[in-house]
Amino acid sequence: MEPIPPLPRPPEKPDPQTCCQRGCYPCIFDYYDTALERWEARIHALGHDPVEVMAAFGSMP
Repeated sequence: MEPIPPLPRPPEKPDPQTCCQRGCYPCIFDYYDTALERWEARIHALGHDPVEVMAAFGSMP
């Protein structure tokens, strides 16, 4: 039986205090959303459910 390779960790959600509230574009949360979408696509490509993987890591989007 082959060992299962480790899965990439989900991106860390920025703390709400990180945003400067000046209406920047892109905002730190835009970067997070893009990173989360890329991570979810990678997890799907590896044959896993992103919701289950995120729960296993103890993270929520």
